[in-house]
Amino acid sequence: MDKIPLISKADAGKNAAEAWNALPFDLALFHVTAHAENVFQPWLQFNGASNGANTLEPLLRELTIVEASVLAGSSYEWGNHGRAALRAGATQAQLNALIKDRDINAAVFDARQQLVLQFTTEVAQIGRPSAEVLTAMSEQFTTRQIVEFVYSICTYMMNSRLAEVAGLVDGDDAQFNK
Repeated sequence: MDKIPLISKADAGKNAAEAWNALPFDLALFHVTAHAENVFQPWLQFNGASNGANTLEPLLRELTIVEASVLAGSSYEWGNHGRAALRAGATQAQLNALIKDRDINAAVFDARQQLVLQFTTEVAQIGRPSAEVLTAMSEQFTTRQIVEFVYSICTYMMNSRLAEVAGLVDGDDAQFNK
């Protein structure tokens, strides 16, 4: 087996199927995560909380998610959240800097965005930010927001790993939302 096969709603366990059927949309990633029937609904709730029920500015949250997804090598996640970042006010030049150029210090980012991207990179790659970066973050954001950034980073590192183990790529959601 070279990747985790996708599961259908019909083949998902009862707990996963009930949670899945309650959703107004379908994602390819659901066809991976529903294999873990008892984790699926809590995973959905956690993703919703870490992605939407926070105090982060949508643009900064989406840039964080794109950067974490790029570092995890997941075109599935950076594709989906790149489009979300554009809707939140990112520019194509900013996405190109993250995805193609791998330059978090590009002039297309303001100082605050560069700081958040440096924080994201350090948390994703090392596990913790440098004292300088954490101090700078504490001057710009509340402790709650810093923790929310860490949740976003870790959530999308995990989601990226799940997508990669299943071989998902950008655009795979289209087959489930016709």
